[in-house]
Formats: sequence, structure tokens, C-alpha cells
Amino acid sequence: MTQASAIGAQASATGADAAHPGRLSQLDGLRGFAALVIMLYHSALVFRTHGPFVRGYLLVDLFFLLSGFVLAVSTEKKLNAGVGALAFAWARFLRLWPLVAVGAGVAAVWAVVGGGRPVLDTAWVLLLDLAMIPVLSGAGPFYRLNGPQWTLFWELVANFVHALLLRRVPTRWLLLLAALMGAALIHTVRRHGGDTMGVSALTWKTWWMPIPRVGFSYVLGVWLGRLYKGGARTPALPWFVALALPVAGVMAVPYLPLRNAHGDLVFVMAFLPLAMWLVAMARIPAWLAPRLDWLGAFSLPLYCVHLTVLVAVSTLGHGLPFLTLAIAASCAVAWVFHRLVSFKGKPLAVKGAAAAA
Repeated sequence: MTQASAIGAQASATGADAAHPGRLSQLDGLRGFAALVIMLYHSALVFRTHGPFVRGYLLVDLFFLLSGFVLAVSTEKKLNAGVGALAFAWARFLRLWPLVAVGAGVAAVWAVVGGGRPVLDTAWVLLLDLAMIPVLSGAGPFYRLNGPQWTLFWELVANFVHALLLRRVPTRWLLLLAALMGAALIHTVRRHGGDTMGVSALTWKTWWMPIPRVGFSYVLGVWLGRLYKGGARTPALPWFVALALPVAGVMAVPYLPLRNAHGDLVFVMAFLPLAMWLVAMARIPAWLAPRLDWLGAFSLPLYCVHLTVLVAVSTLGHGLPFLTLAIAASCAVAWVFHRLVSFKGKPLAVKGAAAAA
């Protein structure tokens, strides 16, 4: 999911960003903060508390925004040099599949051990989830065992469309495409009552509803990534202010004098792209970079296992001690898989003379 490490090399190669050497570790850190907020949002739901992140689901949109931004900077050159859409999508699938396997595997174990689900039935639904085959019954979650897996599915779809079509769209038209997606997002969020499309199982009539949510942020991220790659820069905030902005913003959304849907739209369409850009502009100290790199890598298993662990611990009881235990257990399980499983994948190879271009 995270490829921020590839950005610095591209920027250095073009000579466009002497002020941002190496990797953009702040984007890895931003992804990590988003995963932590989403975990705290889910913990409030599971334990029926009222925490400061009641709208934490909005940071899911940040994942799509970051994916578009990072791939525009780090990968479009390879796509234009001859990597096909199917080969690229397959490479992305292989890179994201360990996340699917970890999340679905942990959920399957809990379904049998803690939920008493029959082993054969669990094995069958696990096989479907590992194959990334979603639910289209309209009932239950989009994936049977691990709800957060829905974002990985749509990220793969967005990556495939990027490789097939978006890479060919001139930069000047990307903003128009994002605006069209934004108009569809406004319609969908107002119809749905909030920016939560994609979590629940779809039907053959509602299959399209997550597309504006994914498409707006992803396309806008590609546009911003191309601007960054082309050398666009703006004044930078202090790094600690920039990194705190998205978290502070999602905490402030419930206090806006707006209805739920309208507050979600303001955050996702106006605030979040600006906040992400300001993080990209931030200049972090050298001592902080490896810590943000680690947080970005740790966020991947955390995002995929936390909900199952939260639910499992909640069966022991509710209240602050159990909530604290659930959060600590989520981080501990994620740390184990962070150490055991590689989520880095292999870089795409560009064959032939095009590779030298």
C-alpha cells in the first residue's frame, strides 16, 4: 500500500526537489497516523464509547488520495515505458495480497475459535476472501471475514484503471475528471447520508456507489502527484503542524455547523487534499524519518488485523480496562505480523529498450 520510499529517488532524478532529499517519509508517517485513527474509531464502535474520532472513517479516503499521489510520482514513468495494465495490476495484487492473507487469516481463526463457526464453512469463506471475491448479496460486510479488506479491493481497481487509462490522461484534464468524480461524490454522499460507501456488501444495483468515493480522492491524488513531480512547491508549515493537521481536522468535523453528509464532504473534498499536500511539503528532521518509515510499514498489518482483535477482546468485557487491552493487543498482533511478513513486494521491471528511457 505504501510506496513513499520510491518518491525521493524520482524527485532527485529530476532535480526538482533539492529541499526534499531521500524518501518522503512524512507520507509513510501520515498513513500510519491514519491507520491509528481508524483503529481508535473502530474501538469506539466496538466498545460503544464516544471518543474523539467518531468520524475517523474519513481517513480511509486519505489512503486513496495517497495511493494516487505516490503512484503518479513513482510509477507512471514505468507505466509509460511499457508496463502493461494487467502486469501492473498483477504486481500490485501480489504486493497487497499478504495484507489480505494476514487480515482474513486472523479473522478466520477467531471465527472458529471464538465464534464457533464450522471449520469447513470458515475455510470456504476464507478461500473466497483470499481470492478477493466480494459479497454482492446486499447483506453483511463487503468481505465476509475482515471488513477493512474492502479498501484493498478498490485500491487494486484504481491501480488497474490508472495503468490502463489514467496514465494517458493529460494532467490538465485530470482536474476536470476529479471534478466530475466530485460531483458524483456529492450526489452519493447526500443520498447515502455520509461518506461510508464501500464498507457494506453491495448489490447489482448499488455496486457503483463506492466508485465516486475512491475515484475522487485517487484521481485528485494523481493530479497532485504530477504537480509535485513537475516541480510544484508551496511554502511549508512546521513538520509537526503539518502532520497534526489531518488528525486535528477529523476530530473537528463533528463540531462543524453542518449535517453529517455535508461535513464529510467538506473534509474529504476541501480539507484532506490540502492537508496531504502540506504534509508532502513539510521538511522533517533526519532523526524522525526512520521512525515515520517504520510507522508507515507497521500501519499495514495494523489496519488489517485491528478490527478482529478489537472484537475478540470485547467478548471479555467492556469498559476502559478492556478497551485499553484491545488497543494494546491490536498493536501487539500487528507488530508480530510486521516482523514475520514482508509487505514490500518486488519493484516492477521494465523490459527492453524502453527501460532505459
